[in-house]
Amino acid sequence: MKARAALALALLLHGSILAQAQQASRSTAEGVFTAEQAKNGERAYQARCAMCHGADLHSTDPEAPDLTDSAFKFSWQDKTLARRFEYIRATMPFGQSRSLDDQTYVDIIAYILQFNGLPAGKQTLTPDIDILEKIVIAIP
Repeated sequence: MKARAALALALLLHGSILAQAQQASRSTAEGVFTAEQAKNGERAYQARCAMCHGADLHSTDPEAPDLTDSAFKFSWQDKTLARRFEYIRATMPFGQSRSLDDQTYVDIIAYILQFNGLPAGKQTLTPDIDILEKIVIAIP
């Protein structure tokens, strides 16, 4: 009987550890987008975002926030990529929300991250909410 209880406890603990590992977050410091993706994002950003948020991510419009320096840190630090993706997709470009395809929104996010000093990696970031929800923005 004790052996069964011990085995049941061991299986329960193992399952709990596995569940925690599956829920564990990744960090943007690990390189969650590719350099090519950030380059594509830069092209899209310059064409669709720079008119308000500035070519250098410093706002040219008093209503638009900067996307770099302390404004970036305050708005993005410790948020998930899913949260930023959903917000940007739902509100940008101003007056034309959801006018870009989801991959373009993610590419723009990759560019913003790279511009702010986060490293590129070897895997392309995709607009999969389940994946984006597990990636936390960690700013160097």
